[in-house]
Amino acid sequence: MKKSKGKKGNGGFSLVELIIVIAIMAVLVGVLAPQYLSYIHKAKVAADQANLKNYYTEIQLDYASTGVYNPQVPLVDNIGEGGYELREIHFLSGQTVKLKAGYYAVTENTKGQGGYNICYYCDLCTAADADEQTKQKHLDTCVITFL
Repeated sequence: MKKSKGKKGNGGFSLVELIIVIAIMAVLVGVLAPQYLSYIHKAKVAADQANLKNYYTEIQLDYASTGVYNPQVPLVDNIGEGGYELREIHFLSGQTVKLKAGYYAVTENTKGQGGYNICYYCDLCTAADADEQTKQKHLDTCVITFL
């Protein structure tokens, strides 16, 4: 009997094949990472908005039932002068929640029935190093006002 002369070796991957696979994976990570970071930011903003909506409901109900502004609610007189410093929500029930992606201010609602206004901005909306296109994109999606 004659033995066939075949390829000898263990049949593993060559170095070139491994480098090509690593390069493809690097390109995929480079393309998908910014989108993934955007999803994380949107999730944090959504959590902040949900917490602020609950807080707004709580303080509005308190105002509606008493007819006076609660001294536990931190009101800001002038929003333009550093009024957006609140990064924690102190609910009237005693619960405290830290915001994940921004800050807010509470003002008196001088129009209509009284009560409160809450304005929220995410950190990316006001970042000094962000370009105008990025700021505008975030202003469209991350700024909320409860009136």
